Amino acid sequence: MCASLVFAAVMGASVYVLIGQPVMAPGWLRDRIETRAGEALGAASLRFDALDLVVEDSTKPRVRMTNVQVLNDAGVEIVGFSEMRIGLSLADLVQGAFRPTEIGITGVFAKLRREIDGSVILSGGLDLGAPSQQADTFAKLIEGIDDLVSIPGLSALTQADVQALTLEVEDVRSARAWTVDGGRMRLTREGDMLRVTSDLALLSGGQGVATLEASYESSVGASAATFGVLVNDVDAGDIAVLAPAFEWLDVVRAPISGAVRGVFGVDGTLAPINVALNIGEGVIQPTDATRPVPFRSARSYFSYDPEGTVLLFDELSVDSAWITAQIDGQAVLGIDARGGLDDLVGQFRASSLRANPDDLYPEPIEMEAAQMDFRLRLDPFRLDIGEALFQDEGQDLIARGALLADPGGWSYEVDAQMAGMAPERLLELWPDRYAPKARKWVLDNLLEGQMRDLALALRDTPDSEVVAYTSFAYEDAKVRYLKTLPPVEKARGSASLLDGRFVVSVDQGHVTAPQGGRIDVSGSSFIIPDVRAREGVPAVVRLATDGTVTAGLSLLDLPPLNVMERAGLSPSIADGRIAAEGTLAFAMKKGLTPKDVQYDASGTARDVLSTALIEGRRVAADRLQVVASQSGVAVSGPGTLDGVPFDVTWAQPLGQGPQPSTVRGSIELSERTIDAFDLGLPAGLVTGRGSGDIEIALPAGEGVPSFVLSTNLRGVRLSSPPLGWSKPAATPASLSLSGALGEAPRVDRLVLDAPGLQAEGSITATPGVGLERASFSSVRVGNWMNGPVELVGQGRGAPPAVVVRGGTLDLREADFGGSGSGTGGQQGGGPLSLTLDRLQITDTIALDGMSGQFNMSGGLDGTFTARVNGGTPIRGQVLPQGGRSAIRITSSDAGGVAASARILKQARGGTLDLTLLPVGAAGFDGTLSVKETRIQDAPAIAALLNALSVVGLIEQMGGSGIHFQDVSASFRLTPSTMTLTQASATGPSMGLSMDGVYDVAGGQLNMQGVISPLFLINGIGSIFTRRGEGLIGFNYTLRGPAADPRVQVNPLSALTPGLFREIFRTPPPDLPQVEGETPAPVVPEAFAPADPGPSDAERRRQERQQRIDER
Repeated sequence: MCASLVFAAVMGASVYVLIGQPVMAPGWLRDRIETRAGEALGAASLRFDALDLVVEDSTKPRVRMTNVQVLNDAGVEIVGFSEMRIGLSLADLVQGAFRPTEIGITGVFAKLRREIDGSVILSGGLDLGAPSQQADTFAKLIEGIDDLVSIPGLSALTQADVQALTLEVEDVRSARAWTVDGGRMRLTREGDMLRVTSDLALLSGGQGVATLEASYESSVGASAATFGVLVNDVDAGDIAVLAPAFEWLDVVRAPISGAVRGVFGVDGTLAPINVALNIGEGVIQPTDATRPVPFRSARSYFSYDPEGTVLLFDELSVDSAWITAQIDGQAVLGIDARGGLDDLVGQFRASSLRANPDDLYPEPIEMEAAQMDFRLRLDPFRLDIGEALFQDEGQDLIARGALLADPGGWSYEVDAQMAGMAPERLLELWPDRYAPKARKWVLDNLLEGQMRDLALALRDTPDSEVVAYTSFAYEDAKVRYLKTLPPVEKARGSASLLDGRFVVSVDQGHVTAPQGGRIDVSGSSFIIPDVRAREGVPAVVRLATDGTVTAGLSLLDLPPLNVMERAGLSPSIADGRIAAEGTLAFAMKKGLTPKDVQYDASGTARDVLSTALIEGRRVAADRLQVVASQSGVAVSGPGTLDGVPFDVTWAQPLGQGPQPSTVRGSIELSERTIDAFDLGLPAGLVTGRGSGDIEIALPAGEGVPSFVLSTNLRGVRLSSPPLGWSKPAATPASLSLSGALGEAPRVDRLVLDAPGLQAEGSITATPGVGLERASFSSVRVGNWMNGPVELVGQGRGAPPAVVVRGGTLDLREADFGGSGSGTGGQQGGGPLSLTLDRLQITDTIALDGMSGQFNMSGGLDGTFTARVNGGTPIRGQVLPQGGRSAIRITSSDAGGVAASARILKQARGGTLDLTLLPVGAAGFDGTLSVKETRIQDAPAIAALLNALSVVGLIEQMGGSGIHFQDVSASFRLTPSTMTLTQASATGPSMGLSMDGVYDVAGGQLNMQGVISPLFLINGIGSIFTRRGEGLIGFNYTLRGPAADPRVQVNPLSALTPGLFREIFRTPPPDLPQVEGETPAPVVPEAFAPADPGPSDAERRRQERQQRIDER
């Protein structure tokens, strides 16, 4: 006790003496301080080089140590200081107690290391790698201060300062390290309240220096505490490593200033912390390979609940050229097994949003509000947007997607949908440089309407180009697909853009054509195959149209197509409706010309009617196929031309200027064809129905269409009753026509080759009248007619007049007036003007130079003149009878006729009346009447007279000839024989009767008869005999060649009166049967001969009788 008092008195006196003067402490004091420090530090010990004692005033002595070391029990340095100042209580010191009240440390070197598991190690001394203090968490490490100040030796400590702190900080988890230089720390204690503050300068390898201020306050021995941290210009990455709640800042490269406030509860658990961050200009860049996203500034106010691992953002605002927004929301932290951040799942809301990423827009895009659900992963970086909802002009834009930081750079995928949008807004949201060709098309061509069901999909990776898909539907719109063509009105459809291919489809809509009304274009589309192409981007319009033919053609006539103008046709060339599909291909450039547009279209036209395609003709069709391209237009299918069915193809080439067009195909050949073309051919000439191949050439501009037609005439029956000719429908024939159509059609060349009829000629018609003239240079009918023929129109409904100007006609084969080979054709015909080189009547009789005028209304009926076999002239009359022609021939030179006909070459003079009535198919029954004729030097008669030795008659025949007052005959002519049933010749000198057969083909006679000399007297008995025979007569026969017959006379027959003369001769020959023979023909009344009056002999006899009576 006394020693203590002595020590106190000595110390007190010493302090008084040493006030204001630093004095090196004596050795015993050094030992005493080391001992007391060791007692205070427990297992540790204190070492130092020098010890000075300073008493600044009478109550505050201080101890200053240099090169201070705190060693563990192994003698290893725990921590060292360059200088340490200890403030002591004078009262304690006087009493011999060493209890510091203040401690000041300068020049501290330490290392703080956080392991992967989150535990922290504090190291100091010469070996900073050797741990001197370790705790599970940084908070636990701070709690060690309580243990330190609870040491009895430090019970009087009220303040401790650390100056010139150099601290190496290493975070193993993030592989980051920092150096704190010139740091300061202060610990103060007021009663049980302990407060720690610090301010540090943080060196992390950057150009700037960041500062950090921290505070910690708690009751000594208690777990409850409050803390706060203020940072200024600290790199975001340095903050991100503090705790999982800050790890999301690891993608930010910018300085951050801010504050963190938090509380530890009484149980030592961390209560929610509050954070305020002001982020300076910087970028978002998860990796060095990713392109930085710049921003000017950002601000965040949030709190973190460690228990729920929830971040609650009261504000997260960003000011950037890319995006400016004020956001609030929350996020839940996913903590991995190491205590690090695995992911961040949250929901954000933005009350305003302005965006212009990468300067996509001239001005930032503003949206009213936004919210999104997201998940953020940092290693590797991936931001998944589960759903983002943006409110824009009353519409909701819903999006989802992901943003990834791949080794090569950014990758992203975005899917977005929107219910509706105005076209103007779409263009505002559509960046100029994203598919600019498609955007320009929408700008220029989507003129009105509303958009709905918008969709967007984007995919991008560092190794590939952007894959983009955009689509939207539109309605009540006006869409233009080519600037020179009318837009689609009331349009409803959709548009899409995928991998550079832009397609606009029209589900419903119409265009209004310059003529013809509306065209339904539902089903059409516009396509840009590759919007990434450069100048002259090709575009395709796929058209599906349904409208009037006029409307469709007027649309094709607009620039740059000018189809109808180039064809020289009017769009109103036809009426009807057409449904077509086609493609237009052109380059998207100004000043398109027809050659710049490639098109190909096909369709079906219905109910087509045209009176302009073929001038003056009505073309109609129920259904036609239409094909069009830049090289031409083709229309094909069945229809009618003026009511005549056809199946043709109309081809209109397109080129520079109007081009002629052609019609090729088949057309019906029937009676209505003749009527339709107003050819005026005889009724009944054409019946049945066939077809022909036709080609019509339609000139460009003014001109008359020309045509060529050919056919085999199968199914067509041709019949000409006046010619007695017909062609059955099943029989083939050849007919070719060429000519011109129009108001007055004509056939320039007609060639017909049919069984029994060949003709070649031309036909002209008169509008409204019908046939004008059909001229045939050659007409061959069977074997009986060959010559030129003209048919001359007589007016509508009237049979044409027939003009024959030469050639030959054979009545042996003719069937005039008949029904055409017995087929029942109609009767009727017009006038016939006939001029023939030759009219063959029999094998030996022909009429040359025949000229006549006939009427064919009921067959051949008329009169004619001719020369028999080119010799004696005759007059004739022809009448129809039995399907053939009956003929009457008269002449004033009967002898000449007989001679020319090679019947009696030696006959002279007289009158002739010959009637030929047709029998069957090729025969004639004839009657002959000759008056007042003479016969000279007739070999047959001369031989007969010579046989009778009638010298006077022989001499008479050799002189002036034997005179016959009356000659008559009845006979039948066939192509091979003449059968004489009765013939007589009477005159003053003799009478002659004859019957028999003359073989025309062989020139053989087989005749018999009676010759009666002196018939003037002998004829008195003719009342008992045949005509031409007298009471006394000689039977004779003529057989053999007609030029030199064998004559036989029976002289005994002269002794037999004429009544019994038949016993010396055979009966007259029977008429040969003729094919098709009917009952005996009746002589037409017109052929009845006029009463010729009495002959000269009869007149003389009457005169003699009159004189006798008078006497």
